Amino acid sequence: MENFYQKLNCRICDSKNMEKVLDLGSMPLANAFLSKKSLHVPEMVFPLAINFCSNCSLVQTSHVVDGDLLFKNYHYETSASRPLVEHFHSLADELARDYIKFPNDLVVEIGSNDGSLLSRIKNRCRVLGVDPGGNVAEIAIKNGIPTIADFFSTTLAQKIKSEKGMAKVVVANNVMAHIDDVRDVFSGVKELLSPDGRFIFEVHWVGNLIGEGGFDQIYHEHLCYYSLHSLKFLLDSLGMVINDIKLVPIHGESLRVYAGHSGKSSQSVIEFLDREVKMGLTKMATYLGFSQKVESNKKKLVDLLWELKKRDKKIVGYGAPAKGNTLLKMVRVFTI
Repeated sequence: MENFYQKLNCRICDSKNMEKVLDLGSMPLANAFLSKKSLHVPEMVFPLAINFCSNCSLVQTSHVVDGDLLFKNYHYETSASRPLVEHFHSLADELARDYIKFPNDLVVEIGSNDGSLLSRIKNRCRVLGVDPGGNVAEIAIKNGIPTIADFFSTTLAQKIKSEKGMAKVVVANNVMAHIDDVRDVFSGVKELLSPDGRFIFEVHWVGNLIGEGGFDQIYHEHLCYYSLHSLKFLLDSLGMVINDIKLVPIHGESLRVYAGHSGKSSQSVIEFLDREVKMGLTKMATYLGFSQKVESNKKKLVDLLWELKKRDKKIVGYGAPAKGNTLLKMVRVFTI
């Protein structure tokens, strides 16, 4: 049985009206670092390409790698990044100030990792983390954060609702990009969220991706690359409303979206949608232009590396970010 499959329909609108805009070839998993003992074993590689849906404007990968292979033993820990912890603490303080009113209020975090965000507010309200990574869930539990080691879904949302009641806040940071059945997850949030509750989530903004030519953000864990237009299409179709948005400086630039069951959209939402139209984020031609930029950047980097090699210069790499593996494989034609 294959541990990946091709996605033929759009994850948001189920349309087949999708076209490929960038193909990075076959790539290994970005976070599946090899041990010294496994260097002699052929590395698993999977197709990595992105499509654009002209119906709802979602940019998305064309293939899906098995979730257990990606996340069940996840090596990324939020607490290892001080800027990210500070970012989450700032959001947690906002939740405590603006949304948490009573000690019995429930805050559920999807993709809670090691519990860095929820630990900030666990003494202010009831908290619950949901994360499929069993190893990081164990860390969170040891730190006093109740955590369900599973993938969030409508079925799980119903179970949480029956056992703990409805959530005042559902929060999800840098996790919606990782989800294949995104409609089911958003439907689960709608099921779990109290009538006056808020769904607050952050996603890397596709406008930053194409604006900076940041193809290293593309790897198998990231299935979706969202614009506000695509998110609005999804939430509208589920009968929810985007009440407000902020552009926050994390992972380049990310959209922080505030959604609920009802209400109006702020002027910020209206203005940002107009900004995306002017940037061409609803047109395939824009993403084809991004693909050309990626190829151009790749050529410039390879040319630079060859020039340094000819001059007997040493090239040293430090660190092991997931996006670094995309970059390395993109220039794999170069050998030292």
